[in-house]
Amino acid sequence: MSAQLPSHIYYFEVGAGGWAGTFRFKVTGWREMRRARIGVKNLLLVAAMQATQTVTGPSRLTSVVVPHPDEGERGVVDNAVRLSKFRIPLYDLHERYILSPDGQGVRVIAQEHFGPIPRIFSRSFEYPAQIRSDGLGSTYHMPLLGSPWTATYQVGMDRRSLAGELRCTWAEAHEQATRGDRP
Repeated sequence: MSAQLPSHIYYFEVGAGGWAGTFRFKVTGWREMRRARIGVKNLLLVAAMQATQTVTGPSRLTSVVVPHPDEGERGVVDNAVRLSKFRIPLYDLHERYILSPDGQGVRVIAQEHFGPIPRIFSRSFEYPAQIRSDGLGSTYHMPLLGSPWTATYQVGMDRRSLAGELRCTWAEAHEQATRGDRP
């Protein structure tokens, strides 16, 4: 397989390994959120995230990206993401990225869990993503908290840092992470 495919640059060359950083979440429009009809469960999750971040600040973000270049047509990548505060898990996300033969498209199969108690706020879902043609950025279109979100990521000039911005009609989140030996 060619290492020049944008998805190979993004996941195999730049992304592989452990990442650590911060995650900030903010509701930007409570009225818009109520209009979005996200449901009681998601409303409770949003209120808990907003309250936690207001009182204690950004959450700790860790991610471990493991490429499997010989699986699928153009490779598969596993990503385990955790948000925590004071070592208490707030959110776990396990994703499998199925890389498209075109070198830019990605099908994401995801399992998420909110909170420290297993299986109460868990679900599985799928969504599309697109890797930028230079392999140094991405866009994910994911259903989160009862609404469609767009997440855009930009690799830093050093290829060891990543900035992410997630947005929906009523909230935004920001991620900053640096690759290291251990998340």
